[in-house]
Amino acid sequence: MTDVPGGLLGFRGDPKWRDMSDYLVHFTSRESLLSILNDLRIEGRNQFGWFRTDNATANLRMSACFSEVPIDQIDRLAARRGRYGIGFRRTFVQSKGGGRVWYAEELQRELLFDAFKHIYRTDPARINPLWKLTPFFDGISPAYDFAWEREWRVPGGLSFELSQVAFLVRPRVSDAGNEFLEHPAPCVPLLTSEAMEFWEEAFEALGGPEDKYVAAVLEKFADPNNHLAWDSEERDYFWTTVRYSAEDAVEWVHGSDLNADALETVINRLNEISPYWVRIEQFEIDMT
Repeated sequence: MTDVPGGLLGFRGDPKWRDMSDYLVHFTSRESLLSILNDLRIEGRNQFGWFRTDNATANLRMSACFSEVPIDQIDRLAARRGRYGIGFRRTFVQSKGGGRVWYAEELQRELLFDAFKHIYRTDPARINPLWKLTPFFDGISPAYDFAWEREWRVPGGLSFELSQVAFLVRPRVSDAGNEFLEHPAPCVPLLTSEAMEFWEEAFEALGGPEDKYVAAVLEKFADPNNHLAWDSEERDYFWTTVRYSAEDAVEWVHGSDLNADALETVINRLNEISPYWVRIEQFEIDMT
């Protein structure tokens, strides 16, 4: 994994959450990517999940697939699923009915499958709303374990506008040995699927000025959850050092350097992580 600028990795604006990602990527071939961009749609062409032999509910499981693998590690998955891809914000895919796949271990798999077998026998009309969950179940066994793909699915496929595409992914050199030829969507950032090269382009493509401003605050301030004990009776932290709001933390780091829009964006990003902050240096002083 390569070093990356603050704000591009992580979750909800916090780059320390390196195991999480705000982006989901659909991997495919070059030809399929061009078709997707032309149609502004990722079709759900195949069934996924449980009860795929039940033709009466087959349409519920025709899904488009994505991965939430952190985007500095997509080369491992791209090598298996295709080195071309299209990325979206997680929140957009959620708004279209997408969700994580549940990789059920042996005991959970048996319990769930028994419950669905009962529904299968007692619901011949297939009107039980639980059938809509079947695309999201996958079992795990010694011979079948794809939990590492961290898959999301969107039943019925995904329609979008180019403005909703976060980035496109392509190899530095195509399978034919030629460059990608022509950028099919010039307004969309274009990144490489080789991780070592990906971040040479990613900061310019995905990182706005707010990433830099947030990262500067996170160099000086920390979420109290990482440093302070929790008082379960008072439902608050044991505040052994000065408590800062997000607004206070931004002012401490940036003073009056940010315009109103940037200031609001940075404060909102920090509030998504935590409403209160501790100054790392002060905390270290207090603990010595």
